[in-house]
Amino acid sequence: MIDVQVLGPLVVRVGGNAVKLGPVLRVLFLGLLCEQGNLVPADQLAAWLSETGTPQGQSSTLRSHVSHLRRRLADARGPHDVIPSPVLLTSNLGGTTAYALQVDRGRIDATRFEEEVAAGLRELHSGRLREAQQLLQAAMRRWQGQPLADAGGRLFAKAHVKRLEGVRRAALIAHAEAGIQLGLHAAVIDSLEEMASLWPDDLSVRKLHIISLYRSGRIAEASRACKSALVAADEHGLGRRELEALQLDVLNGRLPVAGRPLLLAAP
Repeated sequence: MIDVQVLGPLVVRVGGNAVKLGPVLRVLFLGLLCEQGNLVPADQLAAWLSETGTPQGQSSTLRSHVSHLRRRLADARGPHDVIPSPVLLTSNLGGTTAYALQVDRGRIDATRFEEEVAAGLRELHSGRLREAQQLLQAAMRRWQGQPLADAGGRLFAKAHVKRLEGVRRAALIAHAEAGIQLGLHAAVIDSLEEMASLWPDDLSVRKLHIISLYRSGRIAEASRACKSALVAADEHGLGRRELEALQLDVLNGRLPVAGRPLLLAAP
């Protein structure tokens, strides 16, 4: 069996044994992996391997890289691993050589990460808060750094990186919301403050931060957070109405001290 980790530096294991891959083979592996088993023309692969995006070198060079990748994957197998998985295929596509990497998606950490986040969000929306937290925590433990880091910012990885970062963002916000609903207001304040700094245009984060401060008895800080959120809303061209209503409730002590955070949209 093969296991692949892409939520950070690439890690590939075959039968539990680590596969040693140099920088070029890492890009080759990730490029094929992102295509999810689809055939990739040799010219496209050559472009991915080039820093400039322009194909370089002869086709024999690419064939050599593919051959080395096959050998590294095969060499990592133990004596009892008789199934050659994954399969690095060579085929013909429109009269040109093409390659595909077949990997069980369930053995990739990014796939399990997205599935756990989706399950955690479902639990949160159903009111099963502790179950939601457990699933979201399990998902976030998989995150080891910049996803697809070894792709070096190449075009083939950008859409995948953007999607994964969006999923992580949703997971972090949902985890904080579950914590507030469970009464763990103080425990999520610091993470919400960090999120507000990272994503100043995210009003849901701003609201959660304000509510966590208020429910922790830090009313003055909640009021200051309201002012900061209004400034950010103006800077990013966002609506002020809900934030202004929240500010009035903070100043007048009208926010509920428990339950679902006020002003957050129900699922």
